[in-house]
Order: sequence, then C-alpha cells, then structure tokens
Amino acid sequence: MDKTKRITPNPLAKVRQEKDICKVLDYFRYKTATTLDAMLATGVLRNSITWYVRDLERLGELQAICVRPDKHTRRMAKYYSADSSKWPQKPKKLEPCLFDFDGEEVRNGL
Repeated sequence: MDKTKRITPNPLAKVRQEKDICKVLDYFRYKTATTLDAMLATGVLRNSITWYVRDLERLGELQAICVRPDKHTRRMAKYYSADSSKWPQKPKKLEPCLFDFDGEEVRNGL
C-alpha cells in the first residue's frame, strides 16, 4: 500500500464534533433534570454545566421548572428544561455578556 495515498473521509459517516454547551442543551431538551443528572449523563464537568445553564437562561433557551429534592443527594435542587411548553413563565432573551455584572457595581473585588 502506498503511504502517500490519503484516506478520503466517508461522506455518509455521521461524525461531528459537538461542543459541551450543545450537549447540555440537547440533554435538557428531552429531559427535565438537575445539573447533577446532566453531568452524569453527558460527562461534562458540573462546574462547566452551571456556567452553561446560566448562559442558556440568559439566552432564553432554558428555564428552571421546579425546585424539589434531588434523587441523588436528597437536597433541594432546581430542575431545568429546554422544552418551552413546560416553562412557568415567558422567556426573557438577553444579550450574552462577557462580564457578570447584572447591573451591580463591583468594588474591591467583592
């Protein structure tokens, strides 16, 4: 076999590189769950998921449906969903923000 011959990719193969935020959004589209459930199902770090949930809420793609005890920890936790038919209130679409100010002034790093 000639080593200089290049392998051509198969156009029928369904291989895509998926971003973690897309994995989280797809998970919440089909399930109502906590961030811990999303971490266990997708393999994305929970620390990252909390940032993604915040960003998706700001974009109007995700909402907290209810607060009830988590099945893993038995502590109160928010259950999120990306299904707009389950949302308790109309979404507010905000611009994505590079800085986390929320209208408050930050002084002395606190």
